[in-house]
Amino acid sequence: MTTNEQGAFAVMAGHGCDEQGPFLLLNDRALGRQVRFDVRGKTFSLKRGSTRRCIGRHDLEAHEKTPCPLDVELPLDSRETACPACQKATGFNPSFYNADFVSPQQRAYNEMPHIVYLAYFAPSHVKAGICGAHRGLGRLLEQGARAACIVGRFDDAYAARDLEAALVGQPGILETMRAAKKEELLCERRYSFSEASEVLGRVASDLAREDRVTRAGFSAEVPLDLSSYYFGGPSPAFDELQRVEGSDDVCGGHCVGMVGSSIVFEQGGALFVVSLKDWDSWEVELVEGAVLHSYDFEPQQMSLL
Repeated sequence: MTTNEQGAFAVMAGHGCDEQGPFLLLNDRALGRQVRFDVRGKTFSLKRGSTRRCIGRHDLEAHEKTPCPLDVELPLDSRETACPACQKATGFNPSFYNADFVSPQQRAYNEMPHIVYLAYFAPSHVKAGICGAHRGLGRLLEQGARAACIVGRFDDAYAARDLEAALVGQPGILETMRAAKKEELLCERRYSFSEASEVLGRVASDLAREDRVTRAGFSAEVPLDLSSYYFGGPSPAFDELQRVEGSDDVCGGHCVGMVGSSIVFEQGGALFVVSLKDWDSWEVELVEGAVLHSYDFEPQQMSLL
């Protein structure tokens, strides 16, 4: 990325996680390309600037993301992270089934194989969703699920949506979940894969007795533990994690992992969780090898949850 004596400058374009671990997507404005920055095991800091810019476009057929060719500056109070031209070029609408207009790109994408999954965040927080089959694991990791179970494989998005609709029509199955709630559960709720697997198995067994669900193609697979992708091993205990309040424009430390948009930094032997949910589209400075902000350690009370 383009650098000066302080650090590297870019636009935060998103985050993700795969078999190699969690990463940030950064748009290098000077070079006009998107860069992947792997975070786990690195010491670095991020400073948020005062300008927002379009994060770019996504080629749904080639599965490639590229920066905005016009490098459009966005209004500070806009809820959008992409300019109108890049939104049109991407043409993606996850709620296509409720849309009055579906783009040619979306129609072509809908004809690709899709999966339906149950994403586990806590015993009382199990969410159903669909995604392109090529994104399966990446989509689960991107949203920070602690464990998951694929419950249907389909030739297109329409059949997958039929099952998703049947699932979210059942008591206790969520269709959406706020990032703030995910972070709260990460820091305040004990996680064990044995419990997650038991809950997912019980939920799947209950769902398999519902006619509407089974008619839609429900077929539960073996639950997956996702901790190693985030942390390279078991998840830290929830009572070792402290949520950071304030200091919204700078963060840093030695990164031990990242769950969804919640990045975990170690400082002085303590673990601090910082939400990057609202950083997309902002200009940022990445400073490797330096910690530009210190967090206050607060002794944690033990919980039996």
